[in-house]
Amino acid sequence: MKSAAMIAAAASALFLAGTVFADNAHDGAKTGAHHRTINGVVIAEKSGVLTVKTSDGATMPVTEKASHRHGHAVPKVGEEVTLILNENNNVIDVHLKGAEGAHSFVTGKLVYVGKMKPEIKLQTPDGDKTYPLVRQDIKTGGIEEGALVTAELNEAGAVIDLHRAKQ
Repeated sequence: MKSAAMIAAAASALFLAGTVFADNAHDGAKTGAHHRTINGVVIAEKSGVLTVKTSDGATMPVTEKASHRHGHAVPKVGEEVTLILNENNNVIDVHLKGAEGAHSFVTGKLVYVGKMKPEIKLQTPDGDKTYPLVRQDIKTGGIEEGALVTAELNEAGAVIDLHRAKQ
């Protein structure tokens, strides 16, 4: 019984290490200071989770909900896709290959981050603007209200990533 637990722990550690260090394994193009793109093919779908085999042979899970949140059609098994990964190697957007969307960037002072409602408010040169967050867990920790930030918006106008703005 102990050996089964040790094997499971070792497998989990290898999986996590592979996820953390996968950035070195991919040859994806950089799409900005923090993101890169990588191509792959959807090889399986199970319970709302797609498995994408990347061009270097690694596999990455992508939820169908991610496509719905971004306003995209859900890729089907066998279709080629382009993944956008953040600096933590997490998939933040997925598009059918050749149908990549145009993300936009907005810089302004962080007025607030909604705790109950997933949105942020930025003070921009065009006035105060409120943007929905794709996920409530988008990293806002460590960024205080009043800080100058840059938000990356997907095609639907929702925030998919947030960073301190370069001064």
